[in-house]
Amino acid sequence: MTRVFLLGARGGGGEEVFVRDLAVSPPPGVEYSLALDHHESVPGARARAVHEILFNRLVHPFLWPLPGLRAYDVAPEVDLIHVHNHPTRLGLPGPRRVVYSVGGSTYAHYLERYLGWSASRVDARYARARRVYRPLGIRSELATPEWVDAVVVFSEYAAGYMSRFGMPRDKVRVIPPGFEIPAPPPRPPTSEPFTFLLVGREPHRKGADLAVEAVRELRARGRAARLWLVGDPAYPAWTGDGVEGHGPIPRARLLHDFYGRADAVLVPSRAEGYGFAAVEAMGMGVPVVAARRDALPEILGEDGILVEPEVTALGRAMEGLCADPEGARQRGAAARARFEACFTRAHARKSLGALYSELLDS
Repeated sequence: MTRVFLLGARGGGGEEVFVRDLAVSPPPGVEYSLALDHHESVPGARARAVHEILFNRLVHPFLWPLPGLRAYDVAPEVDLIHVHNHPTRLGLPGPRRVVYSVGGSTYAHYLERYLGWSASRVDARYARARRVYRPLGIRSELATPEWVDAVVVFSEYAAGYMSRFGMPRDKVRVIPPGFEIPAPPPRPPTSEPFTFLLVGREPHRKGADLAVEAVRELRARGRAARLWLVGDPAYPAWTGDGVEGHGPIPRARLLHDFYGRADAVLVPSRAEGYGFAAVEAMGMGVPVVAARRDALPEILGEDGILVEPEVTALGRAMEGLCADPEGARQRGAAARARFEACFTRAHARKSLGALYSELLDS
């Protein structure tokens, strides 16, 4: 049995979902000890709370908005360390391999595409981080890539970001996150109104406003269409005129009651680190209309509909699906086939387990 210390973070979004799912469904022959909270000790790893507190209070303000430090002493029985999305200071009992995984398309992508920073500003912030991290022995996949043995990213798009910061391409492995979604039951014939679903927090970034305007224009032209918005506390206030809003809901209900009943899923994001909703929709056999942005074209391949994230293009794609419900069903079946080939949990765990074994054997 290979013992792995898995270090993640809370947040409630895709990043926490990823590490929690990894912890409960590890690769064969792997046992994880998962730490999510700052100062949280777990079997095999003792938190160095004083180090975390001093750094995060005194030094981190000069590095914001990069993530804060996590610091641990690792026990001899731990074979490998897997860190997700955090700079770390690790006390190791001897030579140990350290793997990083990067949610979305790297933190640099978050700064540029989510916060609107220029590339030069991002580069300057990471240059500052290098000057701080190296003397303190802090590992980071972008600031000190020479101290990381391998980096797992979800997409080739993300791998391209890594090379910009000096991470050798042979250290980067593209392993999409695995999802456990059983084959959905046969869908009943589509009936009116044609139901579109948008899932996710941060309504503006997710393009929820574009979806609302597009569905209302469809209805104004006589199309029987409606939109379900799910996942953000603000959505219930958007209900009305063909829109039904829901806040955060448990994933099991999301899959059964929403993906399982929707005719198409919309992902018109203005910026998207990866696109968990697109993969979940594919797993449920639902056609996807997504923005031609970031990793989404790579995820959907030839089996999705890609548009610019603006109302006219989105509405045109939506109207095409409404006018051809049988074609929409066929697109959904093709999406499920792509999911089974690329995005299952078994596929992801096999690839990750192979990486662990390769590092431990080298």
